Amino acid sequence: MKKSIYIFIIAMGCISQLHAQWTLEHLSQARIFPGTFGYQDKVYVAGGYIQATTGIMTNRVDIYDNASGSWSIDSLSSVRGDVAVIGVNDKVYFAGGTTNGFGNAKEVDIYDVVSGTWSVDSLITTQAACIPVTIGNKIYFAGGTSNAPGGVTKVVSVYDYITDTWTTDSLSQARFGHHGAAVGDVAVFAGGYINTTSYPTTKRVDIYNATANTWDTASLSQARGNIACIAAGGKIFFAGGLVSVASGALSNVVDIYDVAGNSWSTAALSMGRRSIATATIGNLVFFAGGEQNFNQNTPCKRVDIYNLTTGSWTIDSMSVPHDALAGAQLNNNKVFFIGGGSYMGNLLNDEVEIYSDNAAGINEPSLNNMFTISPNPSNGIVTIKNSHGAAFDFCIYNSTGQFVQSGTNMQSVCSIDLCRFNGTVFFITIINGTNECTKVISIIK
Repeated sequence: MKKSIYIFIIAMGCISQLHAQWTLEHLSQARIFPGTFGYQDKVYVAGGYIQATTGIMTNRVDIYDNASGSWSIDSLSSVRGDVAVIGVNDKVYFAGGTTNGFGNAKEVDIYDVVSGTWSVDSLITTQAACIPVTIGNKIYFAGGTSNAPGGVTKVVSVYDYITDTWTTDSLSQARFGHHGAAVGDVAVFAGGYINTTSYPTTKRVDIYNATANTWDTASLSQARGNIACIAAGGKIFFAGGLVSVASGALSNVVDIYDVAGNSWSTAALSMGRRSIATATIGNLVFFAGGEQNFNQNTPCKRVDIYNLTTGSWTIDSMSVPHDALAGAQLNNNKVFFIGGGSYMGNLLNDEVEIYSDNAAGINEPSLNNMFTISPNPSNGIVTIKNSHGAAFDFCIYNSTGQFVQSGTNMQSVCSIDLCRFNGTVFFITIINGTNECTKVISIIK
């Protein structure tokens, strides 16, 4: 049983691509550079450019309900593209972005998935195309374009969603077109452009350890911007990107950071490209679409798929070419590649390419949806309910990561008394077979 409060749900079995299939859906509005995130059996597609060369944005939010296979529409509080989207603790956050005419926003729209209501907050500074990651009870929004000298910022706006407070941290280098992800208590941000005038690329890597509250730096094997990134199997993959504006060279390099081993290795995509969308299901990691010719702004339909178990690569294809698209994943059985088009050619896609795999359990709900813990906040007595009735184990940790209680072979309902423990924030990790999920509980004393 893992004694870490930062748990990702990872399927342990291999996926056979014999069971895989592609299907096609459509957005209500075609756009490039939308913000996307898959959360609690829904995919949220927010904002984006609807006229790229003149900088016209949208506030449209398309929401795909995986259970019903239907779409609904909502709106952000303002129009913007390059929105950073992340979901945690029953809320989805839509942060910053590019405003009409290529300005920069600091608004954070917050959607409560339980009540279906919206609220608005604000980043520490203006940040467009910032990179969001979550560790513990905090969300880190790192870098991006800004109303700062050089047009970029190194600010990391840090939001504690338990205390509802903001603090600030900093990357070692201001940039945008970078990317990042987190594994456990470690967040890594890499690559990008260091200004918005000549667009010089960087190979700088910032590595943040949340437990130690320390930053370190490293280097990619090759400097590049518009780099793609995804975490899978305890590793963080940084793929493709533009080597330099002057050369127009597009990279096929994949730098792979092993978080536990603190080591780097490299692999290669089947073709060089930038602005790739990423997603993962089971033991498969997807690198989809992107721009395959910088000077001609040519989008592509190529999908490179890396198998974590075998270490091998295969190639697939989407139905149409997509550049400046976005990726999302749901319940370890579906990945979505959304929108995009051709940035300079103002070719906009409304296509949503969905890759499903029956072997990964298309109709099996995620643990996050199977289990509820209530009330939250609580006076100390909380009840765990499993809607599917299967036995489960649990571990509880306090806000400093100390183990406080566990239970094994629990049935569909169990009650826990947290009053006897010090602290007001607890992380309850639920284990069902090889899958795990963690929920945050607040105690009112």
